[in-house]
Amino acid sequence: MAVKNSTSAHAKRSRKKAAASSSLIPKFMKNPKTTVALALPIIDSLLVSFIIAYVPYTKIDWDAHMSQVSGFLGGERDYKNLKGDTGPLVYPAGFLYVYSAIQYVTGGQVFPAQILFGILYIINLGIVLLIYVKTDVLLKQHQGRRLQQLLLKRQIVMLLKQHQGRRLQQLLLKRQIVMV
Repeated sequence: MAVKNSTSAHAKRSRKKAAASSSLIPKFMKNPKTTVALALPIIDSLLVSFIIAYVPYTKIDWDAHMSQVSGFLGGERDYKNLKGDTGPLVYPAGFLYVYSAIQYVTGGQVFPAQILFGILYIINLGIVLLIYVKTDVLLKQHQGRRLQQLLLKRQIVMLLKQHQGRRLQQLLLKRQIVMV
């Protein structure tokens, strides 16, 4: 009798798990904040890929950073002597360590660094969205409007760092059309 009850309990648990997993997708789609929080990094990943692939890179600080890192890796430890195209090094030592690792990973090339920074951006965005979803901060009253504004602001900052004004306006116009 005890064996029959344990088998019966196991069968009930198995049926519950199967029912829960089959109802996971509809349950997920009913919650707009998780749907939006998963869709936005995917959409942003596509946008970042588009920007890296089709928008010409304007070198602002990359060469200066790499020359400062090269001086540091060459043994120079005096900040007055660590200089680049934009002048002397003004960042703390942690910058040199991080950018030394980036130079090692990318070989000092711009394109792999853009990909690396794009990946780091999407990871950061995912963590922020996860925090927003878990803390129930967003999507209560505005159903995603604040989240869209947050992403637009982040995208503007990223674009301003890398691209010229005319292309920025074109991309922002396309982004606003998508958001409406």
